[in-house]
Amino acid sequence: MVFTDSSFRFFSLIQSSVRASIAKSVSDTPFCYKGDSFFKAYETLERIWSKRESQREISNSFKISRNTLKEWENSFIEHGAIGLLCSISVVAVDPLLERLVNLIRIARPHANTSYVVQLCELLEIPNVTIELVYRVQRSHGYGQRMTTQERTFYEELQKILESLNKIKSMKRKLSHERVNRSDTFLDYGNDIFQKRIELFKALNGCSQKRQIRPILETFCVHSSRFYHLRNRYLSYGIWGLIDVLHAGIKLGEKISPEMELKIIEERLMNPALSASKLIKHLKLKCSRENIQRIFTRWRLCRFKEAKAIRGVLPSSFPVVEQSVCTVEKSARIRFPGLVKTANLAVNRGFSALLKRLKYHKVSISNPGALILAPFLDQLGIIESIYTYGPTTYRTTEITNDILVNVLRIVMGFPTINNLMLNSDFSVSIGAGLALKPTRSSLYRNLEEFRFCHLEKLRKDAGIRAKELYIVDGKEISIDYHSDPTESRFPRDKVMTRAPDKSGDMVYAHRPQIIWDSVTNSIINIAYCEGRSRAPSALYKFCEQNLFQIIEPSIVSEIYTDSEYTGEKQLIYLILRSNADVTMCLKQNKKIKRWKEEVLKDNQWIAYNEIYRIAGKDIVLSESGKQLRFVVKQNKETKETRCFGSTHMQWSFTKILDKYHIRWSVESGIKDLVENYFLNYPTGNSPEKVETHYYCVMISRLVFDYFMGVFNESEFKTPEGWESVFSTIRTTIFCNQNCELSVDDSGDLLITYLDGDHTGIKNKVANLLKERKTTGLNQVSWWGGRGVKIKIEDHFNFVRGNKIK
Repeated sequence: MVFTDSSFRFFSLIQSSVRASIAKSVSDTPFCYKGDSFFKAYETLERIWSKRESQREISNSFKISRNTLKEWENSFIEHGAIGLLCSISVVAVDPLLERLVNLIRIARPHANTSYVVQLCELLEIPNVTIELVYRVQRSHGYGQRMTTQERTFYEELQKILESLNKIKSMKRKLSHERVNRSDTFLDYGNDIFQKRIELFKALNGCSQKRQIRPILETFCVHSSRFYHLRNRYLSYGIWGLIDVLHAGIKLGEKISPEMELKIIEERLMNPALSASKLIKHLKLKCSRENIQRIFTRWRLCRFKEAKAIRGVLPSSFPVVEQSVCTVEKSARIRFPGLVKTANLAVNRGFSALLKRLKYHKVSISNPGALILAPFLDQLGIIESIYTYGPTTYRTTEITNDILVNVLRIVMGFPTINNLMLNSDFSVSIGAGLALKPTRSSLYRNLEEFRFCHLEKLRKDAGIRAKELYIVDGKEISIDYHSDPTESRFPRDKVMTRAPDKSGDMVYAHRPQIIWDSVTNSIINIAYCEGRSRAPSALYKFCEQNLFQIIEPSIVSEIYTDSEYTGEKQLIYLILRSNADVTMCLKQNKKIKRWKEEVLKDNQWIAYNEIYRIAGKDIVLSESGKQLRFVVKQNKETKETRCFGSTHMQWSFTKILDKYHIRWSVESGIKDLVENYFLNYPTGNSPEKVETHYYCVMISRLVFDYFMGVFNESEFKTPEGWESVFSTIRTTIFCNQNCELSVDDSGDLLITYLDGDHTGIKNKVANLLKERKTTGLNQVSWWGGRGVKIKIEDHFNFVRGNKIK
């Protein structure tokens, strides 16, 4: 059963109440303690039944009503002394939820709570929230500390209460009679609980241990049994004297909790598995009836479609239709006045801070969080999260934790712990908060995001980036990235293995990334489990994360890595988007056969000083499509790489030259790892990892949006590539000597105190002035205020204090 807060408090205070009564009593075995109504009820009935005192006198002395006396008497006659125990308030939950939580905690003690919620949703257990799961876990001893003593206490308490309900439901012949009260009050033969009560009541007056044994002989209780009951009494009070009813011995095979949970997962991921097929699939040594019993217990036979438990699951080759996808508009365009219509308000602490900044300046060192806030507001994060996010994020405040994490990443704090150890408040102020949120708040609130929320949020961010011309979508690249986990318990967290850069199999997540090769910006990024592979995940990934953002008719070129090698994948990309495809080919048996044919012809063409190339045109066997096959070989080491392209009119040299466009995704992934901390997720659960990927995606889009508007030639190479974010951080965004205040117009004013020797700060200030006139320099979570920049040179002692 699941306890309420009052029940938790009641049982948590029993031990201290019992020990307090020991300090006041002359005996080491107290009988009565404060905080439990049982002793009052039992004493009342004893005086009425055994001592024949008047009910009116008893009710007046104990200040209880006659109806209460009547209820106690009826319960005593029907259930015995056990019926006088107070009723415990519980939360009504589905029994399957309680059983599933226990099963997961036994099988995988370190599994994240969000995984429990996800599995409950897949099993269609109704009305499951993360707070309810926390309450169930706490009711069974799986609290935040997860100590052995805590689990033992609540496990035994659950057995006691379960036995109490069973004893009450049993039809027992008790001799307590209302007609003959004095003679039938004591019923040691049928009411064992009352016998133990009288035993402890008699021992309450024993001041010396030598007096205990004669009393035990009178009640026919062995000394070892007494000390066992005494220890239970010290832990659970009067509730510890209840007989714990044990289940009978179950004959036959047993399946461990780990295997039972594995059976549930496999059946959900593959509904075609029957009991017999599941035994062969998992190589089990048990009977079919045992597996069928698990199917019946969890009602697994009603699921007919595969369900994604972790990340993107493999799927079969889809039927490609020539239909054109209609891309929706972003939430920012659809709901431009959401902040006003939803009555969202600025954080109260931030409003108080703004009043103080009118007459008091605050020193800050990371002004980039404030400068980028207007650009972040244009991405429509508030409208998107309020529309597609969890219901808990639809509060009366405009700001949220996603803004804090995005600005944290942008300002160069790899983890939440690094942010908390920093004394600068620029990130929290930029996010519309007066103080930094607590670490537990930042971690806990991110658990509310599910895959269904994050998929829509990432899609909306990609659509908004298309509307702001951050991405183009004509030439795209698709790639995987191996993200090794640092968890101490990877198996318990349901992580799978994947190859790293050196080829070793490690526990890892594999984010799949879509990159715009023209604008060098991210289009989308999604979480994939370690064992998911590109060929099987490509169809579902493109349908959900690419073609709902970019219309297939817009895509003209697709570049892929060797992980996507396969004729089915190639045909899917060609027919789905009518685009040309160029890919690096993994040397499987078919590719090696093609390579040997090219090597036998020995018709090489020089390619740079190190390599030589050769190729041939091939007709694919399954589809009849033509493919231009190219082999690239190192002249010294004889190492070869294979490429394929649908550009039949291009030469072999041009195909390899054009393939260099795909390198933007490789450098982009390195940039996400080094400057946006892609490999530092805020947790190990799949939802938290993808939430971190969403924050990384927004951070990169904000930077690309700012650089596209700023268009500073100093931050671009002669080839047209932009500088990485770490360079710009140290120039104007981070480690600056600044003061923050509010000017007369109500906008936030950043004052640089070290001057502007390069002139870049002046250009940023002019950019913000221009965007102010067009209405783009305003932040919704600041109450519609913008940001301005003023430059002063306080440390130029030759020229004096020069203000620009």
